[in-house]
Amino acid sequence: MRGRIARKIATCGLAATAALGAFGTTAQPAAAATTPHQSITPGAAAASNTVASEAYHCVITANYGWRWEGYCNVHSGRLRTITYCADGSHTTGLWIGARPNAWAVWGNCPGSTWTRVVFQWHS
Repeated sequence: MRGRIARKIATCGLAATAALGAFGTTAQPAAAATTPHQSITPGAAAASNTVASEAYHCVITANYGWRWEGYCNVHSGRLRTITYCADGSHTTGLWIGARPNAWAVWGNCPGSTWTRVVFQWHS
């Protein structure tokens, strides 16, 4: 009985791994499709907190030095943010897709300050 259960678990595990592997390869955008993207710095955000194109419209609503917050309306394709920090690190947000409501977006640089946010879009 234990052998049968173990084989079933192994079979399900392999099927799940294959499904996730297929999902991972199809969900990732092709490198050539990651245009256009825009970036904003803290100084630019103080002057104009909006980044927009035909496909998306993003607004930075708060800048705490180590953290920024905002929202994005994605009209088509997918968008993600990449936050670069003064200490050389960076954080990458998840891909968000088109929908009628705005998405909350943010980036953190614990123990550092953010130096640039890239809004990366692909179709």
